[in-house]
Amino acid sequence: MKFDISKIEFSRYDKRREIVLPLNLTPELAELSGIMLGDGNIYMKNNRYEIMIAGDANEDFEYHNNHIAELFKKVFNIKPITKYKFSPDGKKSIATKIESKAMCQFYTQILSLPNGKKKDIQIPKGIDESEEYICKFLRGVADTDFTIRFKNRDKRKSYYPLIEGQFGDRLLVENLKLLLDRIRIHSTLNHGTSYNKKTKKIYQNHRITITGNKNLEKWMNQIGFANNRHLIRYKVWKKLGFCPPHTNMEKGKLILLN
Repeated sequence: MKFDISKIEFSRYDKRREIVLPLNLTPELAELSGIMLGDGNIYMKNNRYEIMIAGDANEDFEYHNNHIAELFKKVFNIKPITKYKFSPDGKKSIATKIESKAMCQFYTQILSLPNGKKKDIQIPKGIDESEEYICKFLRGVADTDFTIRFKNRDKRKSYYPLIEGQFGDRLLVENLKLLLDRIRIHSTLNHGTSYNKKTKKIYQNHRITITGNKNLEKWMNQIGFANNRHLIRYKVWKKLGFCPPHTNMEKGKLILLN
């Protein structure tokens, strides 16, 4: 798929840093698009152009600082900066940021990703053209916005795998299911609501779930994880036949070393 980038505007700052825009879809761009739909945000207002990807301070720093940074370098010829940030209540997180007018316009005009609040989200153009693009895109979404956990079943503890993603946008989870169907991985959808006591508002919750050993192995063979926070839990499960609850990266690494 060829992109027409003739109407994209490069700022002087973009030109000085020698940012480039891809002329066609690649596996790396497909994965970055999934990452952006997962934990990414595009901000274009008052002459400010910013791409930001949020993450957990303890679990995601390695993934952001290495994997995501290398993808941006390969696709756009620029490495983002990953920094720790603190919310007003003192909670620590990380943010990977790039300021670029051309890149923001590319994501919104060429790939049709939303500027600001994510609503009625469509899968970026061209992703469904090949299974490779689908798999890379799904990996990007899952690495940033899915969880992998293991629940009790048939009197056995923490052995039955579930890969889950929960979103506020119904169209997005329905489109994700269509992509999973294309690569023959079974998934189920669940739609509901939740009440937030702080905001005193009711929110829509749309969940997509992939369950069972067979589906997990198909996921790992076709899609996999690049984020170690997920990959370590899978490796612990493979080693022990189960994965203890609340296994984070630190605990998982200790289990794998013993």
